[in-house]
Amino acid sequence: MEILRICAVCLIAAVLAKVIQPTNRDLAAILSISAVIFAAFSAVNGISGVISGLAETADSAGVASGYLSLAFKALGICYIVELCSSSCRDCGETALASALDISGRIAISLLCLPVLREFIEVVKNILER
Repeated sequence: MEILRICAVCLIAAVLAKVIQPTNRDLAAILSISAVIFAAFSAVNGISGVISGLAETADSAGVASGYLSLAFKALGICYIVELCSSSCRDCGETALASALDISGRIAISLLCLPVLREFIEVVKNILER
């Protein structure tokens, strides 16, 4: 199973990083970040089936593909920002991690502006009737 391999690699990397950290903090950080990158790429390889299944479900429910695309972009931003900010926190860079978190929130807000505008227009049209 893919998830077991990902878990094993991450756990081994965490233990090795903890052992190495007192003598070589930089190498421990690189090891942790490498494990995160491995886990992220492994997870991305398996996500195509999920995306196609959700796209089929959205099509059958009559949901516009633009909304689904927007949701996937927002989800992608969330995952990428979380991985990067966690890596920064692991390296002791909490200020950078906080800046990444705020940047991710702003990016998602900007991404969702067209949907918010459309929602406001729908509510406005309903209230005018």
